[in-house]
Amino acid sequence: MRKIFNRIDALLKKEKGTIFKEHGGRIKICLIYPNLYQVGISNLGFQAVYRLFNQRKDVVCERAFLPEKEQDFINHPLVSFESKTPLYEFDIVAFSLCFENDYPNILKVLKLGRIPHYTSERDFNHPLVVAGGVGAFSNPEPVAEIFDALFIGEAEEVIDKFIEVYRTIKEGCYLEDFKENLKKELMNLDGFYVPEAYEEVYFQGKLKGRRILWKNAPEKIKKVYCKDFAEKFNFSQIITEEAVFSNMFLLESMRGCPFSCRFCLVGYVYKPVRKASFEKLREIIENLKPIKAGIIAPSLTAYSELKELLKIQGVELSFTSLRADKTTIEILKNLVSQKTVTLAPEAGSQRLRKIIKKEISEEDLLTIADKLKQTSVETLKLYFMIGLPFEKDEEIDEIVKLIKKIRDVFPRRTVASVSIFVPKPFTPFQWHRMEEYEKVKEKLKKLKRDTLQIKGFKLVHEVPKYSYMEGYFARASRKAISVIERISEGENFGKIFDEVKDSLYEIKSFRDYLPWDFIEHEGLTKEALWKEYERAKDLACQTGNI
Repeated sequence: MRKIFNRIDALLKKEKGTIFKEHGGRIKICLIYPNLYQVGISNLGFQAVYRLFNQRKDVVCERAFLPEKEQDFINHPLVSFESKTPLYEFDIVAFSLCFENDYPNILKVLKLGRIPHYTSERDFNHPLVVAGGVGAFSNPEPVAEIFDALFIGEAEEVIDKFIEVYRTIKEGCYLEDFKENLKKELMNLDGFYVPEAYEEVYFQGKLKGRRILWKNAPEKIKKVYCKDFAEKFNFSQIITEEAVFSNMFLLESMRGCPFSCRFCLVGYVYKPVRKASFEKLREIIENLKPIKAGIIAPSLTAYSELKELLKIQGVELSFTSLRADKTTIEILKNLVSQKTVTLAPEAGSQRLRKIIKKEISEEDLLTIADKLKQTSVETLKLYFMIGLPFEKDEEIDEIVKLIKKIRDVFPRRTVASVSIFVPKPFTPFQWHRMEEYEKVKEKLKKLKRDTLQIKGFKLVHEVPKYSYMEGYFARASRKAISVIERISEGENFGKIFDEVKDSLYEIKSFRDYLPWDFIEHEGLTKEALWKEYERAKDLACQTGNI
């Protein structure tokens, strides 16, 4: 056990901003990121939830992560970082659901924490197991049977409400009745989902809808969002050299994206688009000196006061990525200390960029690449996707041509990162299929072969197997829990692929019941998403490929 504690203490020693509180008389929560420490500590939403829980005097919130060496916990239970308390001793265990491929890790963490996997296996002696995050309010069904309740919405709107209800119910009932009473109270509030109040309905193996099992359970769950985002935007609670952005204080300047590319979840589930108060951002940044500040947004150039932010003296501002548009061209001269700039063309041809609604031109991309020569930028990163809806085989040649054109005007180090299209819930492409696995592998081979001789250039790409695993979980029903369990026990998804590939290759229709159809997002309807999908089809028809 000492070895485990020493490893945790070594990480804590590098942190600034860790919160330590006494447990006595408080609701004890363990907030879990179901991946390695370095991944979880880099997640701004995870850090914000940690702070929001701890802002309450009646709560102590500590953290735990998937350990690097799971074998160390064969004879010892997984413990929290701050007090080294076993997970099973907490009142509440709360998971952050950000990436579908972390789902098997949820079961691993529960097993290491000596907590039964499923709601049906736990009683009043076990912690309440809950979850939130974008996975919870896009499609929680693959992991629904694990959780007593899920937060359908943004943390700022649900945390206080949840704790108030939790405390009220706990003070007014017997321990044996507490969980059931709490769930029945939560299920009638916007922003909370109690999975065991429902079951999925199938006909001839196909999902047809849901059946309500509990009296008064609502048919639809309304996602809630932070209305006062201007003053309540996220920022780092903990900075550490172990994070992806080493020793950098991150601030969220916008939530949501006004451009709504048809493949992108962020452009739809975070509606309405909101921006942080410039005055409050500036105040926080100026008080940070000499710590580096990193500005986070899905599309930073859409932040109207970006140019003013760049004028703040004596602070090193860093940006995760920039949109290839006219605003970026205007601010390039202000990127004094930026060593790496990331642009996301997504597709090589203007035709395909129009279909996916990535409305940036090749001219703007080349202009930015050219102007970057006048800055201290050392590396240009480019993001591309393959396997996109209505993609022609020759689109791969278009990516290569665009990379060569960019290299001609930007002779410094250039890296292209290639991902595989995954259809996501609540996007216009949620009905579309994934490209055949073998075809994607051939496209990647061609890309690598055709870019091999480009000097100063490097190509990296996702492992296709993991993209297809993500694609399966993203659109899956509750039936996926058996696959999640098998992977958590060590089975390779590559061996499971043939069992699930039909669902990955299926193009769904508007009439199909989708596992996430019970969630209501502000200003977002299935009809509107279908119209956007139809527009993409029309554009593909006009160019002779559908």
